[in-house]
Amino acid sequence: HNVNAATLSSAAELMQIAGPSGLQGRVVDVTCVVTTGVTVAANTITVGTTADGDAYATLSVPVSAADSVANGATILTDDDNLIAADSAVVVATGGECTAGAGSVTVVIAWF
Repeated sequence: HNVNAATLSSAAELMQIAGPSGLQGRVVDVTCVVTTGVTVAANTITVGTTADGDAYATLSVPVSAADSVANGATILTDDDNLIAADSAVVVATGGECTAGAGSVTVVIAWF
């Protein structure tokens, strides 16, 4: 699941993901390709629910130039990283940087 050139400098929901009907899921990876330089402070991408924004994963996007890649997401353990069937996954940005944009990819294994 991907959102291209998302603004990172304002706290906001970037996308909601709905899995295939009746299937559970687990977040496998989160990455961000910086499209506009991230300035002054690192930014946090969260993957969770509306009630718990970082329930499944977080990714720190450091101060960086365009075309940099942020990876190495913190993925919660298997017991905590189970997405319930037929529920929405929310991907958001914390907005900590003063400027920046990036293409965010979230990989989820559905089963």
